[in-house]
Amino acid sequence: MNINNQWTFNTMGHPMGYVAAFICLGALIAPSALVAAKAELKVIAIDYPPFTTENIEGDNGIAFRLLQQALSDSELRVNPDIYSTARAHKLIRTGQWCASFYPPKEATEQLVNIPLAVQPIKLGLYRKRQESPFRWDDLSELGGSQVAYLRAVARDGIGLDMTNAGLVIFNVESVRQGLQLLAKGRVDYAFADNVSGAIILNELGLDTNDYQFSQSLFRALPMGIWLNLSCEQALKAHQVLTQRGQGIQ
Repeated sequence: MNINNQWTFNTMGHPMGYVAAFICLGALIAPSALVAAKAELKVIAIDYPPFTTENIEGDNGIAFRLLQQALSDSELRVNPDIYSTARAHKLIRTGQWCASFYPPKEATEQLVNIPLAVQPIKLGLYRKRQESPFRWDDLSELGGSQVAYLRAVARDGIGLDMTNAGLVIFNVESVRQGLQLLAKGRVDYAFADNVSGAIILNELGLDTNDYQFSQSLFRALPMGIWLNLSCEQALKAHQVLTQRGQGIQ
């Protein structure tokens, strides 16, 4: 399954004039000097393959590749900071951050989301396959069931919706761990998205036909980067991305 081909990048390529100028400069300036000249944009993320991952041979996942491509000819250098879910949640709540693939509680004038890809990611639940369609009109219909969901310091967003609906949350560190618990019958449902869920099931040697992704969704959002505009580097990134027609506030 080629994930890269499933995403439509709405980034612009390098202008030929820029490429030529870059090659000429490269003959005069050491590569380390070029890197040092770029301001660092620290980006908070969790280990959520294939979108954001620990560095594997210079690759931090689809989302980071999209962001690096979008900012490739800017004055910014993307620096991935991968944390546990609980740690990322705590850092975001402090407000002391510049950019993040882990979402804040809500968008504000200061906290904006910039889409990096056209195709939306659908957030929902997996269960073991049943004959009936997997959907709900109200989440409370699943009340009393156990669901594997990413650990957090405090519950808000989707986690709060689950709690209010009466679901019992089983804290996990990753979507992969949640699907493993589902396969073992330890939980009734596992939180995932429509892309990574199927990939992880295959990696675990499980038959995707034995599982159902919910027709009802929590969210359907384009892959995007959250920027905290109180940070100078985030403000620069916002300017670059919106100038390219990449972002919406």
